Amino acid sequence: MYWGRLMELSNIHKILFITLSNIGDVILTLPVLSALKDNFPDAFIDVVVGPRPEEVFKKDPRVSKVFIYNKAAALKDKMRFIKRLKAERYDLAIDMKASLLPALIAAKNRTGLFPRSKSKIKHKRLIHLEILKPFGIKYKEQRTIYIDDESKNKIDKTLKDNGVKDTDTLIGMSPGSRSHLKQWKKQGFIDVISGIINNPQYKVILIGDVSESGLSKEIASAVNRPGSLIDLTGKTSLNELFALIERLNLLLTCDSASLHIASDLGVKVVAIFGPTDPEEYGPRGDKDIVIRKNLKCSPCKKAQCEFGTHECMAMISAKNVLEAIRMILE
Repeated sequence: MYWGRLMELSNIHKILFITLSNIGDVILTLPVLSALKDNFPDAFIDVVVGPRPEEVFKKDPRVSKVFIYNKAAALKDKMRFIKRLKAERYDLAIDMKASLLPALIAAKNRTGLFPRSKSKIKHKRLIHLEILKPFGIKYKEQRTIYIDDESKNKIDKTLKDNGVKDTDTLIGMSPGSRSHLKQWKKQGFIDVISGIINNPQYKVILIGDVSESGLSKEIASAVNRPGSLIDLTGKTSLNELFALIERLNLLLTCDSASLHIASDLGVKVVAIFGPTDPEEYGPRGDKDIVIRKNLKCSPCKKAQCEFGTHECMAMISAKNVLEAIRMILE
């Protein structure tokens, strides 16, 4: 087991990867899964994940079994869940939650409750990889999201049905976010779309999950340019969303799951940040652009604006965003 020292692993045949609960956070842990598969190519890798990100793993050939953990389940159901995992007799358990689960299932080798790291790395994607260092597990930079052919074909057909040509420049926009505090103003997206949509080569595609469909409908209605603006918010599965983002030439987004998906897939990103820290959650591409206001209170990393003004996001203008988009595309 892991007691904070470098150790050599051998005879690793079954691995349990315990990841996080939100889709964006899970995407940031996928490099760990890739490293496990690269270092133990013949091992069976099972995943424990919350209900929302389950689809990330269901079709992934790197994964053998997916176990859904519901933190709201009754105690007896949780005990039954632990007993089921213990019966699998894992040789290695890597836990991104730093929970008691690896010890409770008696994994032969496992991460501890308090992983030690002296690293000054800030980005969450890289911090997650630090958990592998005591085991001597190496990671090589790569795309870590798996996209199945069925999802790719579905998106190809959807885009074609909406009049998208191979020569079109596809600009994705993800106006929603799990936290309203991380969202940019609706009028900002309307103004940006209006500023670029007269270029016949550009097609704007609104994306997001079904909970954000109302916001996207309001934006699409205000712009009123069917054919040039395509609203696919809430109309794709998660795997299809991966395939759609892969097709984009650029994504405009706030701090959201879509940002992390695009960054992993190598899609250029313009990201709007306010209360959260782009050094921890921002895009990582050489040509990506982060737009934020350098205020004393930002990033505050709080769930509510203590001043009630949301100034860090409100001060960002459509002009700022349009300049960034043009800088990347032109």
